[in-house]
Amino acid sequence: METLRIIPAQLCDVHILSQMNKELIEDEKNDNQMTINELNNRMKDFLDNDWKATLLVLGDHVVGYALYQEREDVSNKKKKTFHIRQYYISRKYRRRGLGKQGIDLLRNELFQDSTISIDVLESNPNGRSFWEELGFKTYYTNMKFKS
Repeated sequence: METLRIIPAQLCDVHILSQMNKELIEDEKNDNQMTINELNNRMKDFLDNDWKATLLVLGDHVVGYALYQEREDVSNKKKKTFHIRQYYISRKYRRRGLGKQGIDLLRNELFQDSTISIDVLESNPNGRSFWEELGFKTYYTNMKFKS
């Protein structure tokens, strides 16, 4: 049986990260209309700045990724906070427990003793259920008005 592992993403991985990001946008019914080239440029900007990405790998196959940023925990300066901006498991690898395994790996290998924050779109009830099953709780609600 193959074991899921995480490896740091590099700038040369931007194309695979952007393709998975495009699928994530579709799956969460996000209104983001960026093209794959725009997503490539945005992902490169993330990685060139203070964001990090890790690939979730099963055998020889990249099955998902996480894009995250370390932030200061304003309520406890002794602890770190990690904000996961994007977390994705490829469609053909879902329903195998890999999403939970990936979060467990991140928690145990990269985010030990830290707070983890995420944003979940209201248009993505499946994503919300996934995070709730892992023990994440709603902390605040962000609202938008578009004219």
